[in-house]
Amino acid sequence: MARTLNIYKKIIELRGRYYQALPGKESLLKMISEAEIPEQVYNSNAIENNTLSLEETEKILLQ
Repeated sequence: MARTLNIYKKIIELRGRYYQALPGKESLLKMISEAEIPEQVYNSNAIENNTLSLEETEKILLQ
């Protein structure tokens, strides 16, 4: 239980740091988010036994 509480506290701390860094950097955060989408889709597909590579996934998403 103590470990879970420590993890929760760390998440809250990191969330606070994220929100402090946010003002004025919306475009950077948008760019990072957009860069992560292909990898998230690729990982989701891999879980479902899809054989597309990351590059193929990116090409499909950009069409």
